Amino acid sequence: MNLKIEFAENLVSLSLIRQKNIPCLCRVSGSPFEVVFQSPLQDVVGVVDGWDRKLLEERAVVGAGGSFTHYKHGMVTLSEIQMGLYNIIDLSFFYSDYGWCPILIGGVYAPPGNFLDDEREDTIGRL
Repeated sequence: MNLKIEFAENLVSLSLIRQKNIPCLCRVSGSPFEVVFQSPLQDVVGVVDGWDRKLLEERAVVGAGGSFTHYKHGMVTLSEIQMGLYNIIDLSFFYSDYGWCPILIGGVYAPPGNFLDDEREDTIGRL
């Protein structure tokens, strides 16, 4: 996965892209997958390419209602390919009921998540 984003050319940006696990907001809709950096970081939005919806959804639970299938706080680690294009090395989404769900680790998809509670019996529709 790659991130297309235009950071301002300054020391803050240079320092930011060298960090691991940069806080961000991840927004996935029908096709675009956006990574948003907000205050206290620079306010800038980038678009992810080279991603697979099926593989993403095996690692991140889909939400309901609204414009986005995923609208989650995340952490991302980047490696510059060229100006304005970065390889996504690590990416995780945060869920209040699952904690951090890794999407990418070391540039490859993490193992799929186990979002079903196997310990709890399904009692829906049973009285």
